[in-house]
This record gives sequence, structure tokens and C-alpha cells, in this order.
Amino acid sequence: MTELSPADWLLALIPAPLVIGAAVGVVSSLSLATAIGAGSVPATGLVGYALFGSPPQ
Repeated sequence: MTELSPADWLLALIPAPLVIGAAVGVVSSLSLATAIGAGSVPATGLVGYALFGSPPQ
């Protein structure tokens, strides 16, 4: 079995803020669009970091 690299972990974490935002939107009084929109901010940050902070080798 191969080890997961930091880049693999980073790619796996990108959808996490969106899923958390969706869950918050469902269980709270926030609208779903607002909660997912708020979750997209850190997801976008992770994508930016993956591309420019720690680019693929």
C-alpha cells in the first residue's frame, strides 16, 4: 500500500469546508446559499495554496 503525500491530503481536504457549510445551512437558520458561500472561502484558499503555495512536483 502506498503512503499518502501531503498533496493527496490537501486535495482530500478541499471539499470539507463546502460539506461543513452545507451541513450548517441545513441545521441552522442561515440560508443554504449563504452557508455554502461562506464554506467556499476556505475551500478557495485551499485551492490557491495547492496551486501556488505548494505546487505539484
